[in-house]
Amino acid sequence: MGVESLLVFIIIGAIAGWLAGLIVSGFGFGLIGNIIVGIVGAFIAGWLFPRIGF
Repeated sequence: MGVESLLVFIIIGAIAGWLAGLIVSGFGFGLIGNIIVGIVGAFIAGWLFPRIGF
């Protein structure tokens, strides 16, 4: 996994976390927490999907 891939995971995860925070307003972990959860989710998906054939 190259530096470019890590950067893409961070950017996409941050955007996904931010959008999720907007969708479920009133719930979640706050702005920073939602962004961190999105980044963690992006890394998990980036690790898991190639192993299951996507």
